[in-house]
Amino acid sequence: MGTRTGPPRELTLELADPDELFTAREPDVASGMPGLPSGIDRIHEELDARSSRACFAAVIVLPPAKVEPGLACHIARAVERHCDMGIARAEDQLRLLRREGIRTFLIGLSLFIVFVSIAEALAHSGLPDEVRNVLGTDGLFLVVGWVGLWYPIETLLYSPRPHRQEIAVLRAMREMRIEVRPAD
Repeated sequence: MGTRTGPPRELTLELADPDELFTAREPDVASGMPGLPSGIDRIHEELDARSSRACFAAVIVLPPAKVEPGLACHIARAVERHCDMGIARAEDQLRLLRREGIRTFLIGLSLFIVFVSIAEALAHSGLPDEVRNVLGTDGLFLVVGWVGLWYPIETLLYSPRPHRQEIAVLRAMREMRIEVRPAD
């Protein structure tokens, strides 16, 4: 599954059991082993840290007694389902953010119009220059108007980024090659 740039980069996971791909390994203090995150979490972290997710393979090393025919296919199917569920959750979050952003943008735009109108009215009023500047032309009501737009703009432009990143990582994980090898 290599690309023009070369063979896939391999991430080797040494697991005691195939289920450790989805469950964290408990610590074993007696043998000096710390707890470990699940294999899927380690793969996710590796993919998330890489700027290019194109060429990637997971090599799962298991005790020989745990390696069975067809295990790589079963693991690949479980990883695909895991990724599909994660992508669906992230896409749901994107839809909720879009809805929230549009709803709050309408409110923020209304506040912006009201406060800019007040600032404009104060700027052309007969109040002393200092008061007009502080409240109107360069001041409070203009700032409050822009602050009313800040959350909707952030929600529409910046808040979706982590969910898009999650979708990209899960899609790359879904497409990675999975190989199962017995430990030496």
